[in-house]
Amino acid sequence: MCERDDCMSLMSRRTGQTIVCAWLSETNPPTLRDLTGSYTLPCPLPSQSTTTINAERNDLYLFHLQFDGTSNRVKCSRMTPIPGVLYPVYRKILDEFRDSRNQAARRTRK
Repeated sequence: MCERDDCMSLMSRRTGQTIVCAWLSETNPPTLRDLTGSYTLPCPLPSQSTTTINAERNDLYLFHLQFDGTSNRVKCSRMTPIPGVLYPVYRKILDEFRDSRNQAARRTRK
């Protein structure tokens, strides 16, 4: 299952795959920015992609990231541009995703 993260929670992620909605604040090195902070990718943007070739600073994207379990082994496998007006929608989806995960964790502890 693909997780959901923001720039702050990416800093502690080590395994799995996740989707992040963030602005591309720098292209070299690729740096993501959202309301929680910024995160510099320890990997290049996806290669051979029209989106990557046309990537512009300060545009909003959904980034698909894959972590292999080591601190610097991250792969950005996909980035999809989205309109900036959708950022609040993504934040709501992220909050609901986290709430459902927290509720599930509380139920399993009982």
